[in-house]
Order: sequence, then C-alpha cells, then structure tokens
Amino acid sequence: MKSKFPTFYSITQSKIINFYFSPLLESYKLRKLFKYACGVRMRKLYVAVVVAVLVMIIASFLVWNYLDQLSALKHETDRWAAIQDVNGDRIAVEPTSDIVWEQLVQLHENKSERFVGSIIEEYGNKWGFRFKPENITIAEVTVEGMQATMRHISEDLDYWLELGLIVYVSATVTEIHSEAESSEVQF
Repeated sequence: MKSKFPTFYSITQSKIINFYFSPLLESYKLRKLFKYACGVRMRKLYVAVVVAVLVMIIASFLVWNYLDQLSALKHETDRWAAIQDVNGDRIAVEPTSDIVWEQLVQLHENKSERFVGSIIEEYGNKWGFRFKPENITIAEVTVEGMQATMRHISEDLDYWLELGLIVYVSATVTEIHSEAESSEVQF
C-alpha cells in the first residue's frame, strides 16, 4: 500500500529534478510563451502582407487598365469621338469633315450602330493604327470584304496598310468631344 506521505526518495528526486531541470523548464515555458506571442504577431504580419499584396495587385490592374484605355483613345485634335466595335474595343476618330462630324454626333445621340471607316495609317496608340481623318465615312451597308474589327486590323496591320482601301468597323459612338463643348459627353 502506498503511503500518503512522501518518502525521502520521492522528496529527494523532486528536489534533484527541480534543481537540475528548473532552468530548462522555465526556458521551455518562456519559449512556449514567446512562440505563442510571435505566432500571433506573425499571423498578423502575414495577414497584413497578404492584404498589402492584394491591394497592390488590384491597384496595378486598375492603373494598367486606365492607361490602356488612354492609349486606345489617343488623339491629336480637340474634336474627336470614341467609337466602340462589336468586341467592346475602342478607338478615337477625328474627322475633318463637318458632315461626318454631324453624323457621329447623331449616332451618339441615337445610340445606333453604323459602319465607320477610312483608309488606315500607322499611329502610336494601343492598336498601332488610326483612321485617316480626311477619309472617315459613315455607312449603313458596306462590302463584306472591307469589314473588320479593331483587333483584327491591329493583328494584320501590314495587310490593311498595303491594301490602301477604306476599312469599315461596325461601331457605336460612345463619346463625343468638341472644342465647342466644355465638358465631355459619355454614356
């Protein structure tokens, strides 16, 4: 039967254990406490870093998209219109003809779709081309072989430049900008 009172051996054993191993036990407790505190801090730091990276990625995407749109709508005059093709791609057109300009304004007001075309020339925008301002025309019907999208023209630019004919894009007018207007009109 076991005694309820500690024996000399058990007292001596606990004293020896406490004497030799107490620094290790204390350091173990401190290490465990330190690991816990660092773990909490590290988790918070990890979450903060992940959030910061996500914010930077989203901000970069938004800035890139904005700059991409600016490049697509590059223009040289104060009177220009933005047209959007069936793929949602946009480009600026700057007609020199007042008749064509009025047609573009009318298309914008009616929100209708027509073929906008011209001879193309190389240009420093997103697409690598623009419609020559002096040749821009608006049409309801065109020859199918002369119809394209902006992406298609851009991907095979040499072909369309060598062709030297009017190329048409089925488009809607999304913006009108004029020196007479003080603010831009969009939808």
